[in-house]
Amino acid sequence: MSTTAAPAPGTAAPEGRFVSNQDESCRMFRSELLERLSHVHPAVPHLLFIPVVLAMLVLAARAGQGALTISFLVVGGLLTWTATEYIIHRFTFHPPQWVEDETRAVTASLAPGEPVIPALPGLRHKFYFLVHGVHHDYPNDSSRLVMPPSVSIPLSILFFLGFQAVLGVSAYAVFAGFMAGYLFYDTTHYMTHNVAGKTALGRYQKKRHFRHHYADSEKDYGVSSPLWDAIMGTMGRSGR
Repeated sequence: MSTTAAPAPGTAAPEGRFVSNQDESCRMFRSELLERLSHVHPAVPHLLFIPVVLAMLVLAARAGQGALTISFLVVGGLLTWTATEYIIHRFTFHPPQWVEDETRAVTASLAPGEPVIPALPGLRHKFYFLVHGVHHDYPNDSSRLVMPPSVSIPLSILFFLGFQAVLGVSAYAVFAGFMAGYLFYDTTHYMTHNVAGKTALGRYQKKRHFRHHYADSEKDYGVSSPLWDAIMGTMGRSGR
């Protein structure tokens, strides 16, 4: 599964682009509750949000929208998700390179079991590690490959309210497509790290995403789709 040999725990330099490439976890928090909440089974997003997607489609139909209109709005929601995924990943999850490097250096220096968040020097480092750095430093930690409900539920509510304020009843179908896109993203991300590419599409997705992890974290921001990387000029080099 790994494309790069794993170093001994706690010895990776920032240039190594990870602390451990094994399926193992670091401790993030002193609090036992917060630590437990940071580990999520990959089935959890589906259990939470497939019913939401179905409910949104039912509400769209009850609002009098026909099948063609609903289909069009769902596709619009899917496209909106791909743009949202790209924007959040590029502009929120990734700080300047020095923040990423300093965070990795501190994380690699800690003793096993020592919580990372309290040890980081500044708010930018803590925020980066909390939302994304833990994944880049422990990319194959299978318990931290999907978004925790403590984050995904509040964000989904905010997005729905935003869609509803702008689109009215059309928000139901758009939100259904948006959340279907999110579920595809979480599934793709989990499988890319944990399931060997058995199809041409799977191998292509793995190649793109591993370029982002192990070659250049400023390229290949799209996990579920390369669409916005192609549009924005952030597609990684195919030879890497």
